[in-house]
Amino acid sequence: MLLMGTGDLAKEVRGALEAAGSAVDWIDEPDDDAVQAAVRSGRYDVACAASREDAFPLRMALLVRHLDETLPLVVTIFDPAITRQVEQTIPHCIVTSVADIVAPVLAGPCLDPNIVAVRRSGSGWVGLDEAGEETALPDLRARRARALVEAVFAPYDRSAGLLFYGAIGLVATLLFEWIGSMVVLDQAAIDALYGSTKSLATVGPNSAVDDGPKWFKGAIVASMLLTLLSAACFTGGLINRLVDSSLTGLVGRRAVPRRDHVVVVGLGQVGLRLCLLLRECGVNVVAVDTASEGENVGFAKRVKLPVVIGRGANPAVLRRLSLGRARCLAAVTPDDLNNIEAAMAARAADEDLRVLLRAGDGQVADETESLERIGHVVDVHRLAAAHIAGLALDREVDLADMARA
Repeated sequence: MLLMGTGDLAKEVRGALEAAGSAVDWIDEPDDDAVQAAVRSGRYDVACAASREDAFPLRMALLVRHLDETLPLVVTIFDPAITRQVEQTIPHCIVTSVADIVAPVLAGPCLDPNIVAVRRSGSGWVGLDEAGEETALPDLRARRARALVEAVFAPYDRSAGLLFYGAIGLVATLLFEWIGSMVVLDQAAIDALYGSTKSLATVGPNSAVDDGPKWFKGAIVASMLLTLLSAACFTGGLINRLVDSSLTGLVGRRAVPRRDHVVVVGLGQVGLRLCLLLRECGVNVVAVDTASEGENVGFAKRVKLPVVIGRGANPAVLRRLSLGRARCLAAVTPDDLNNIEAAMAARAADEDLRVLLRAGDGQVADETESLERIGHVVDVHRLAAAHIAGLALDREVDLADMARA
């Protein structure tokens, strides 16, 4: 095996290949001259380029195929569009992604503590237990309506709250004046609606109120004051929603969920894949990320995935995400220490919350699991390395076996 790449991922791939009995030459600081010399030696059965960035594996795939048209290749590329192009233009090349490999293993514990991974079966997704047997995913359809209502009546964004409750106030005052004019002033329905709408739009008062009882005039005064307040809230919320590039919505898929949801901290390659997979499994999800202009944040906005901008370890952010009613918090940023910090902050906010941590460095993963018992730790590089080694050796790796490892 010819292995090209730097960092912990390439190191784990080397370990997995050697554990499977392969002889591995690892170029840990690859350049064109070193790769050319290795490929032209003709000593290798498979070449593998493993990296967390797309540019390096793409460059190695093109270089190796230029030097040898038949040497089998295994490369890691995250971007789906680039993946399709590589598969179409570079023969004998298998493309995989760390995010695609580990997302099913991360999704399992997010859904249920007894599920170690999920996989597609037929037209849907099923869970895998410790023994590798298929098990049904939690059925949350009966709770989705309640979760939707709670997301509407408890919006995450203050601007959305102003817009929603301002609109509710305007509608309530309109109905009050309309019905009151019909009952107290004995107006016809269309006349009462016309007068109430004029008053609401501040075009002019309902002149029939002048001849009404005093108590009704007092009620209309209160109604007009409520109208002013509601109109101010509605206008402020509407302007804020139109001016700001909001990443959450008031209703629909972009509304921040309030029950039976998963909070994903970190919208990198792994975080984005995890969010999309959880949504495919029927679970509401909200992502937390620090970069409002990131590429993945822009993609999340296009697919209507709610994103909260802030630090995942910020208690103020976590308090507003309804952790007490969440299924799980998954800290999956590329930085292990940031994940530990977010997990500790989440546990401080709710001791009973199920927490999942992504780890990339094996030593940090072991230390976190043994010393801090704060959550279920998943070493994504070790999992990805086992899968990549399986592809290079043309062997199938079971998801349940990967999760248990």
